Amino acid sequence: MTRARRADLMLLIVTVCWGVSFPAIKAASPYISATLFVALRFWAATLLLIASWPWFLRTLPAERARRGWKLVVEPVALRYGLEVGVLAAIGYTTQTVGMHTTTANNSAFITALSVVLVPVFLFAVHRSRPRIGVLASVVLAVIGLMLLTRPDLGGLVTGDWWTLATAVSYAIYLIRLSTALTKVSYLPLLFWTMATCAVVNTALLGLDPPHVTWGSATIGGLIVTTLLSTMLALSLQNRFQAETTPTRAALIFSAEPVTAAMFSWLLLGETLGGRSLLGAGLILAAVVVTEATGAGDESGSDAPMPPPNGASLS
Repeated sequence: MTRARRADLMLLIVTVCWGVSFPAIKAASPYISATLFVALRFWAATLLLIASWPWFLRTLPAERARRGWKLVVEPVALRYGLEVGVLAAIGYTTQTVGMHTTTANNSAFITALSVVLVPVFLFAVHRSRPRIGVLASVVLAVIGLMLLTRPDLGGLVTGDWWTLATAVSYAIYLIRLSTALTKVSYLPLLFWTMATCAVVNTALLGLDPPHVTWGSATIGGLIVTTLLSTMLALSLQNRFQAETTPTRAALIFSAEPVTAAMFSWLLLGETLGGRSLLGAGLILAAVVVTEATGAGDESGSDAPMPPPNGASLS
């Protein structure tokens, strides 16, 4: 198996991990406060990473692996790690808060808008003229969002607004992560992402009074999100995304809301009506147009690199 094919397979596994986490979080949301859920999830993941640190070091080049825990406290790792960690914490928290009042399906497709927002933000920063692919994807995404959230019935509910904040914060996170991965090994970035999310949500417990009712939904949600969408998905994404092309990676990630919809139907019985299904399809089409036209890659190059495009936060 070639490196590119192996990377594609690993990123497909990431997509499945994120997809199953949406119904897991939704099922747990009535029984545990959002900040407590994210804090517990990331403290557990951080402790697991610490326990398995010697194994993860084996995935790095020998000269880097010999530095051990010194990798984490290198100034460049600290700088980029805290930056992407804070951005990730904002995304994970707003998504979990939003899941209290929106459906897992809506959350997945609205979060996917981050793929469309990445090139928009890049063009805004660099003041470049938008490509036709960017304009087309934005139009598709806006129409899709309107259909998915039913403006005729009051528009976006509170949870949809929170999830839109997720899409915005995660788009910025992806751009900064792309830069960070060219400066720092993936492992210290992985550590700081997990640790920062844990600390930030612990600090937010005072703003969101913690409550929890322990049961199968709460415990199952924590296990699924800790092991699959945090430990496994984040480590695979950070390690293998640079081994395939930006377009291929983003097209693989664009399947994430589809897998979320499948698991939401299987586990929660959630379904999309005809109008909502059309809206979800348009958002997915916007994601595909963004990447298939190279709009998500500033240079237009299809060379392997850490790309600033579509993955989810689940």
